[in-house]
Amino acid sequence: MTQSNTKQTKQKVLLLNLPGKQQYLKDYYCNNISKSNYLHYPMDLLFLTGRLDENNFEVKVIDALAKKYTTEETINKISDFKPDYMVGLVGSLSWEEDKEFLKKVKSQNPKLKIIGTGDVFLDDGLKTIQENSFFDGCILDFSDNSILNIIKKLSGSSNGKEPLENCIYKENGSAPIPGKVTRTKGEFSLPTPKHEYFPLKEYKYAFSREFPTAHLMTDFGCAFNCSFCPIRNDNLGFKVRPVDEVIKELKYIKSLGVKELYFRDQTFGANKKRAIELCNKMTEEGFKFSWHCFSRVDVINEELLDAMKKSGCHTIIFGIESANEKALQDVQKRIDTEKIKNAFALCKKQKIRRAATFIIGIPGETEEDIMRTVNFAIDIDCTFASFNLADIRPGTDWSHHREQVKFLPYDELVRIRNKAIKRFYLRPGYIFGRIKEITTLYDINVLVEEGVGIVVNLFKSAFGLQPKMVKEFK
Repeated sequence: MTQSNTKQTKQKVLLLNLPGKQQYLKDYYCNNISKSNYLHYPMDLLFLTGRLDENNFEVKVIDALAKKYTTEETINKISDFKPDYMVGLVGSLSWEEDKEFLKKVKSQNPKLKIIGTGDVFLDDGLKTIQENSFFDGCILDFSDNSILNIIKKLSGSSNGKEPLENCIYKENGSAPIPGKVTRTKGEFSLPTPKHEYFPLKEYKYAFSREFPTAHLMTDFGCAFNCSFCPIRNDNLGFKVRPVDEVIKELKYIKSLGVKELYFRDQTFGANKKRAIELCNKMTEEGFKFSWHCFSRVDVINEELLDAMKKSGCHTIIFGIESANEKALQDVQKRIDTEKIKNAFALCKKQKIRRAATFIIGIPGETEEDIMRTVNFAIDIDCTFASFNLADIRPGTDWSHHREQVKFLPYDELVRIRNKAIKRFYLRPGYIFGRIKEITTLYDINVLVEEGVGIVVNLFKSAFGLQPKMVKEFK
């Protein structure tokens, strides 16, 4: 779709990360609350920038969370820009706040077309649109042409009420019209995202070693099917961008003065041949980026790690979840403790830092099981460990079988999580090891913020001041 209004005033599209009382992380259909004041820029909105810009829209990004805008300040910013369309990134954890905010926006800007994106639309987007009149529609895939198609429909330039693929919309007050959800596989192309539209220097992340950091994705979806994850293959499919297209984006990012990269692919190296090609080209181009990524212990091997290290990789984040073999089978993780040990040993050999995420409270696990996992994290020498409460998220296999998913009581999980954090982080050997790793001034800043964040969060939790990290969305 190409706009034919080159001689007319460009239509304005505002991409908004809504304000909130907490530092919500809610992009790419995953929701959390930042534990140490870290915040990354939302991939949903980033992907939309290039496609909208290429099609002659005037695009503005407001990340109200990063800029710490209040509700009133954000509404004033919207009024100043006077957009024709607004894409609002919403999330299940912030949903009650998001609804109140969007009601205010719509009441003050009744002609503004509000389009939603986020995890709240994954399980029953039609119901979400029906129950919230401030929405004019939503997109169910931010990587394809859905945004262009729904804007065209809402603009009135396309007659009829035919369904739009990967969209739900209302036309002139009609009942919501749902389109078929299609998840393509293979290769897809994306116009170069406009990273400079985001306040790059406002974002910080725990694993970055340089500053500023740019976030990018070389694929969409996931090749795997973990039960607890909304990005699983059965939900989003899995498709990849051409390597040369990614290199083009990296050249653009380099021109912006960016020094660090965070690859937001769910599994960097899912296609080893492609990943090695990308790393080799990054090395050949002489980018000299410092970077980190997510991957899996069952895709890592020496050849891939060697290419990653040479191109600047310093940290890999692995979803370990548990050291309990039965729990790993139950959540369809398809890994075991031997694969975990092997991958961590290979990374350590390459002097690549090992971060691991764990789930506290997988159904069927006891406190003893969880603490054995914490001890396992210590034994395999994790550089970082993130302990997250088990939760039913929209778009997951768990959300489709709610009646079969039983967790320990929330307060019990919080207590065990705090115990896990203290066991892992408050070790003299761990603290000394982290200090020895310092190579940049930014490392010092990250270490201090991380340490303060851990202490503050433990204090808040002990006195019941910490926001609830789990909110069921139905």
